[in-house]
Amino acid sequence: MTRNPRKCSKQRYFTVATVLVASVLTTGIETATPANAAGTFVALAYQQSYGFGGKLVYRDAHGVGQSPVFDTARINALNDCQHNGGQTGGGQCEVRVVANNECAAVAASNGAQGWKVATATSYNLQLAEQIALANNGGGLVVVSACPR
Repeated sequence: MTRNPRKCSKQRYFTVATVLVASVLTTGIETATPANAAGTFVALAYQQSYGFGGKLVYRDAHGVGQSPVFDTARINALNDCQHNGGQTGGGQCEVRVVANNECAAVAASNGAQGWKVATATSYNLQLAEQIALANNGGGLVVVSACPR
């Protein structure tokens, strides 16, 4: 009678399983970090261009702020907006949206009825941008971000 070399005994399966379990226990199991940082607020600030008498008074500027604290994320966004050329104090740089553990986007357009600004949040950056554009009826995404 010949033995089938492909046939494995129960003892061999048990030995292989024991070795695998032991290696997992000694090396540990690492869990994947989610794309969004838990407990993080993302704030987006935006200043639209403003002209008077054919002269540009304010130019477009935007800012992104992140923090585990809601108000700190807002302050960081305003500071970043100012750093990017925006004005503060007179309502020029304004926080338009704050998201908690989600991506956020701001879309803007300048049409016959003047400036329109719309915002959106989503678990996915591209989706947040698409929703903001839809909410605005078109235009451009002027700032977007996800928690890091």
